[in-house]
Amino acid sequence: MAKSRTDPTDASTVWSPQTGYLEDLYQGGADLLATQPTESALTQEGRAGTVDYARSPALSNLIKSTTGALESRLKPGQNPYLQQAQAAAIRPLTQNFQENVLGGITDEFAAAGQHGSSRQGIAEGIAGREYLQQVADVGSNMAYQDYSAGQDRMGQAIDQAGNVINLGLTPSQIISEAGREETLAPWQKLQLQQQLIGAPTVLGGGGGGGRGGTSSALAGIF
Repeated sequence: MAKSRTDPTDASTVWSPQTGYLEDLYQGGADLLATQPTESALTQEGRAGTVDYARSPALSNLIKSTTGALESRLKPGQNPYLQQAQAAAIRPLTQNFQENVLGGITDEFAAAGQHGSSRQGIAEGIAGREYLQQVADVGSNMAYQDYSAGQDRMGQAIDQAGNVINLGLTPSQIISEAGREETLAPWQKLQLQQQLIGAPTVLGGGGGGGRGGTSSALAGIF
């Protein structure tokens, strides 16, 4: 049979003024484990609220509407003003090409007596290719900027949707936290007792096992 902590023949003995308090602490913990529920009714209510919210039509509709909005932003041509903006940016290039570039080439070859020559046609072809390249660059850059801005807006929409979803969980989280505090409340007195008593003071040899016993048991509770 195992020897008691107060057995005088045991080489390791808990300091006698602590013995009764430690026994009370152990007994109090055992009584609570036997009688107190592992979770309160509030905890169960909070969990049920979370499940109900996850299954609610309101959350489903919010996710669907958010997903639809995000998908539409990924489709090209969703900005009705992009083409107008591109046309406005390209218009000065077109006017300059028609009025200055082509006009300059015509005047230059006419002055040289080569108006309508093949060399003039080649020069106009090169100028036209450069004009088309400028037009393509402007259109591509504006489309990329519009796409990037759309991606930024999409990221903001995702964040906002997540915030709204989390906000809907707040009541259940508050109830669950209140339930957790309600469950732990009976243990607070024991925790204060343990802090007052401190770790067991073991007299004699082989004290390692005695010192760890109470603290190890309470570690699983607190």
